[in-house]
Amino acid sequence: MGLNWAEHTVEIDAPIETCFAAITDYETFPTWQGAVTDTEVLDWDSKGRGKRVRLFIDAKVRQVDYTLDYSYDQPERIEWDFVEGNGINAADGHYLFEDLGGDRTRATYKLGLEVGIPLPGPVARRAHKSTLKGSVEDLKQEAERRAASSRKASNGNAAKSEETRSREAKLAERAGVTPPQRAAAAGPQVEAEDWAPQDDSTSLAELPVKVAGRAAGLGFGLVRRTVGVGLEVAGAVTGRLRGLTRDR
Repeated sequence: MGLNWAEHTVEIDAPIETCFAAITDYETFPTWQGAVTDTEVLDWDSKGRGKRVRLFIDAKVRQVDYTLDYSYDQPERIEWDFVEGNGINAADGHYLFEDLGGDRTRATYKLGLEVGIPLPGPVARRAHKSTLKGSVEDLKQEAERRAASSRKASNGNAAKSEETRSREAKLAERAGVTPPQRAAAAGPQVEAEDWAPQDDSTSLAELPVKVAGRAAGLGFGLVRRTVGVGLEVAGAVTGRLRGLTRDR
């Protein structure tokens, strides 16, 4: 009798990855593929995709089922080999996906079937074409639904983050707390300090040592400059002490 071929192409407003994910999500077929009444994934490949799948189809003229072995060129192509069937003697074909850019995809479903029940040729062809077209249109609806849901979730997360920041800012304002701001990069700042003794606890002779110790906490570069100043102070102090000694 030979295979009865049918083909249908549709453009889908969804990314190619979303279309591929939908058409390989066999266990959900009964919820969105109108002709599929049940599915059973009998084996999985190493990437967790259905390898051997049994499909139960309402072919309008009667219920049929068949088992296929799938192979993938993700996300552009899906092919299958016929294993066995009830009401179907043979099946061949492929699904093709073409990335159109802008999160849009062209999907083409080509399927050849040899039915195992006596049907007039025109009736079998019409039923086959109608079922195949319905399958592709169902894929379009499901992929676009998934894409819209993904976009809504993404936009919702962005809006939620902005709402959270706004709410935190209002709470901080009510509490009189200034939200932390990112500080601009700045070089080390040295506080002005009166190095002269404030009381009798530090003698002039000890002052250079304290100057050098303070400089050590301000960084290596400032240490060198400040130690120099300390040495100059030490020299001046020493000279002053010698003068006082001579005066005495």
